[in-house]
Amino acid sequence: MAWYAIMALCIVLFAFLAIPGLWIAVSLGIAGIIAMLIMEQSASQVIANCVWKLCTDFTLTAIPLFLVMGEIIIESGVSKRFYKGLAKYLRYVPGGLLHSNVLACGIFAAISGSSPATAAAIGGVAIPEMDALGYKKPYTYGSIAAGGTLGILIPPSIALIVYGSLCSESVTKLFTASFIPGIILLLIYVVYLAIVACIRKDDFKDINWDIYEDISHKEAAIGILPLAIMILVVLGCIYTGVATPTEAAAVGAVLAIAIGLIFGSLNWTRFWNALGKAARTTSMILFIILGANIFSYVMSSTNATSQMVSWLTSMEFSKPQLLAMVYIMYIILGCFLEGTSMQYLTLPVLYPVMIAYGFNGIWFGVVLVILMELGMLTPPMGINLFIVKGIAKNSKMSDIVKGSFPYILLMLLMIMILTFFPSIVTFLVV
Repeated sequence: MAWYAIMALCIVLFAFLAIPGLWIAVSLGIAGIIAMLIMEQSASQVIANCVWKLCTDFTLTAIPLFLVMGEIIIESGVSKRFYKGLAKYLRYVPGGLLHSNVLACGIFAAISGSSPATAAAIGGVAIPEMDALGYKKPYTYGSIAAGGTLGILIPPSIALIVYGSLCSESVTKLFTASFIPGIILLLIYVVYLAIVACIRKDDFKDINWDIYEDISHKEAAIGILPLAIMILVVLGCIYTGVATPTEAAAVGAVLAIAIGLIFGSLNWTRFWNALGKAARTTSMILFIILGANIFSYVMSSTNATSQMVSWLTSMEFSKPQLLAMVYIMYIILGCFLEGTSMQYLTLPVLYPVMIAYGFNGIWFGVVLVILMELGMLTPPMGINLFIVKGIAKNSKMSDIVKGSFPYILLMLLMIMILTFFPSIVTFLVV
């Protein structure tokens, strides 16, 4: 069977299963198994090998540890104190608590490594507070949904761990390279909010700040400093080479428990709740990886992947043409697929092509994560839109989409900046 027929068969099978609503992990796995049976390959042996490879991949052990760290901070109530501490000081900046949302998401991103977890943690605290203050809902929802996407860019990032594992790139280098772009994107959000607040003053004139008068500077500092110290320790361990990302995640999990006990209200019930949530999220990610590994095996074992690479390179696209195709493809896929699924569905084919064209693998990983972030805000499957909708149960999806749309344009701006100035990503790791 020709390589393009194999690829078309796999894609059609996957679409046939996934579009009606079957879980992505199951759709990928079943599509791969059916394709193997059609081509008379041994599916049971492939599944066993994929499971063994998944269970022995040391890089992926950082995922549950980072998730445990973030969930403990959420369950113990430390995230609420942290947000209110930020709000105490940012109330004087044009835009007020909108900046608190973005900054809180950016800092919490350096704890959880997960965009949905970041949006849920900060949104659960911020949305009731901002409703009480009188903020217009699209501003609130947009800042939470977009700020939450920083969870997979600012290190530690689960998406970058998956990328490093799949493409054999250094996770430490990916973390180092993504830090500056993450801060730049956060600052772009902040500048945008300040400009909007200055231009559209009437939208912010009725904000009631009285509810923050009772918070002292001491209480605000106690809310902010423990998490700031934990982030410095975790990232410091990684960047100085003292610990691997997995070891640093373990240190972070222990520190999260200590902070939850000392500064929060962590108890056995909340601890087990945190472990349960982390286990469910980890299982979801690992099942997607397993299904994608089975799917990818069909593509590689039949040489469909290598033939696709050869075909694309023989077409002699220019670098700008290839990048435009890649960007458009990921923007479209982001409307329908979760980020981890996109990685495992596309990278076995696309990563070798990007390397063959001379693109830096670290740079591509960071840009890909921003494209994944964008997908979290694009209907109909933007996961952060649904996170916000789940928190603000009486909200209108139209308000959430309206508030999030400007941030999609800001992400596209960031992608263009990194395209024309790739050294922003690579100068720390080359």
